Amino acid sequence: MASAVNPKPSAHKVEAEDGLLFGCALDGEGGAGLVGWKEIEDGSTGDAPLWMHLDNVSERAITWLNEKSNIPASVVSALLAKESRPRSLRVEDGLLVILRGVNLNEGAEPEDMVAIRMWVEPNRIITVRYEKLLTPRDVLGDLIDSGHGPHTAPDLFVSLSEKLSLKINDVIIQLEDKLGALEEQVETEQPTKLRSQLAESRQDTVALRRYLSPQREALANLQYDAPDWLTATHKMGIRETADRTMRYLEDLDAARDRAVVVLDELANKMAESMNQTMYALSIVAAIFLPVSFLTGLLGINVGGMPGVDSGLAFWLVCGIMSVVIVLEILILKRLKWI
Repeated sequence: MASAVNPKPSAHKVEAEDGLLFGCALDGEGGAGLVGWKEIEDGSTGDAPLWMHLDNVSERAITWLNEKSNIPASVVSALLAKESRPRSLRVEDGLLVILRGVNLNEGAEPEDMVAIRMWVEPNRIITVRYEKLLTPRDVLGDLIDSGHGPHTAPDLFVSLSEKLSLKINDVIIQLEDKLGALEEQVETEQPTKLRSQLAESRQDTVALRRYLSPQREALANLQYDAPDWLTATHKMGIRETADRTMRYLEDLDAARDRAVVVLDELANKMAESMNQTMYALSIVAAIFLPVSFLTGLLGINVGGMPGVDSGLAFWLVCGIMSVVIVLEILILKRLKWI
């Protein structure tokens, strides 16, 4: 097997080979050697646990999965599906597992979670991606860079699941920090600006929860319908990942509730501001209503209006209106309206 293994460049510099993003044969001691299509197809990797990471838009990868992989047709169809929700299914002696990880690619939104489709056998694991996901390269780095990676195919599956989960945790922490900052700005920032930011945070929370809920169920199901080659240690690791995912869901629910509370507080603040404005306008309208009546009455264009020929009539009317305004203000204060 040693002659079939290629030199080991850095995990993030391994180049794809016609749909094979990378392939490696585990050495059983935490390390691995890279392999290509030639070694995979001629079987020169021997009995070493094999990991293949495929691009499901590659014709060669699709042909290999359909014709040479010895994987059930229903599983191949699921591995190649463009849209998929997290789930797990035991098929014969293998496991079909579809999980989602946060999208940490440059320019992408983390909540746009990317699917990784896995077919796990006792001595082989095949992962298929439609969009780029960083987690497989991180696990490959543990194998070929540090030599402290998984020893077997089931170990590799558990490691992939755990690292997917840990990256989700980082995104949730960032979301909670963002909400905390928005809560502190309620008294200082414009409500309209904060409302748009809070709405965006709520949408992010909903998007994450959309996939995490079925993902927890998929991981939990593995504990009840697991093949014999998944040991108690593997099941413990899967259960821990499932429990961690449940905590993420609880954190997202708490974040959503916090966002609702802040939105309610903003709505109350806006309503209070509007009420104060309407109150001030109502007071002004109440004060000037009698004055408007007097000016309207004296402004009618008919004969017999008193003071038409007097030069003092205008100032007399102004004085009367001033007295009326002062009396109104005193009455409103006595009624405690102002």
